[in-house]
Amino acid sequence: MSSGHALLRLPPRAVLDGAMGTELIARGLRLGEDCPESWNDEHPDEVRAVYQAYFAAGCDAVQTNTFGGSRLRLGAYGRSAMVRTLNVAAGLLAREARPTHGFVIGVVGPTGSIPPPEGNADLIELEDCFAEQAAALAEGGVDLVHVETMYHPKEARAAVRGIRAGAPGLPIVGSMTCRLSGGSYLTPLGFAPERMLAAFLEEEVDGVGANCTLSPVDMVELVRAIRARTDRPIFAKPTAAPSGRSVLMPEDLGSGARALFAAGATAVGGCCGAGPAHLAAIRSAADAEGR
Repeated sequence: MSSGHALLRLPPRAVLDGAMGTELIARGLRLGEDCPESWNDEHPDEVRAVYQAYFAAGCDAVQTNTFGGSRLRLGAYGRSAMVRTLNVAAGLLAREARPTHGFVIGVVGPTGSIPPPEGNADLIELEDCFAEQAAALAEGGVDLVHVETMYHPKEARAAVRGIRAGAPGLPIVGSMTCRLSGGSYLTPLGFAPERMLAAFLEEEVDGVGANCTLSPVDMVELVRAIRARTDRPIFAKPTAAPSGRSVLMPEDLGSGARALFAAGATAVGGCCGAGPAHLAAIRSAADAEGR
């Protein structure tokens, strides 16, 4: 990695942002009816306000409102032709909101199509889909791309290859999502984290990580296991809304962030249910660790 590499320029114990969907719902998004990414074009002031709130809470970076910004995901809302418009807009809005030393991370989520033999997705189509989205994010001026919530190693590989084709030169961080069952971590499709990590590392991503599903406490051992396998930067974005449990308090994410940093995470943020107050607590934890 060159000295200008965005990951190298992130501060030690960097603070990522929290949930986008939760914040947009609070601003009027109708979950299941509205396309969240369409707000980049239809309600830009609201999206920009979310970015601004996270930076104001002390985040070093925000992630674009593009989790479902691929052609396949947008197609569910009849917006498959709007990949460029919505992804470029997301990047530009985040750039408008960022302070001088803030970073903009382009988010790429799973397409919802499952590769064989578990499903029948065409891997070449997936790569093309990811390339198209990555090219638009690059046009929008993102500093790096975060492939989030991956649960199938073949789609993880397709995402990295597609991003490299569509946005050559942009750093890539690849994150898996796992649940904890009977003391073992597995993705929703039953893949062990070792399989997911191997897929990302063999594709030579610039950083790895885990996001969603797990609470901060439940994510600690997963981060520790990832750190044992690589010296690359690690992103950790635990959920603030664990299944079957109450939404965690900001102090819960603050204490969890301390444990995640201690386990080897390079950057910590929040996923579902985590808002600016949660990230302010993580900021305090990161600052305390630096003293």
